[in-house]
Amino acid sequence: MSATGETARPAPGKGQILAVLGLLAAVAILSTHHEGLPFWLGALTGVVAVLGYLVCFDSPRGIWQWFPAGVGFCAAFLFAGQFLIALLA
Repeated sequence: MSATGETARPAPGKGQILAVLGLLAAVAILSTHHEGLPFWLGALTGVVAVLGYLVCFDSPRGIWQWFPAGVGFCAAFLFAGQFLIALLA
């Protein structure tokens, strides 16, 4: 515990890892399926993962949390791009 009362969490938590993996899974699904049930399951996975990302990475501490936060941020943009490409195609 630090002087401010906050505990430093150097390693990413389970929720943080699941949010990033969910985003990467959604990008992988949407990059191959542009219609039908797989598309909508990938879109739902991506939306849930984006919400999880916003909740889990509200204030990353240390390089071990900033790295997955950066990967998740890039994956969120990839998800949005894949979703828009599939939706508008």
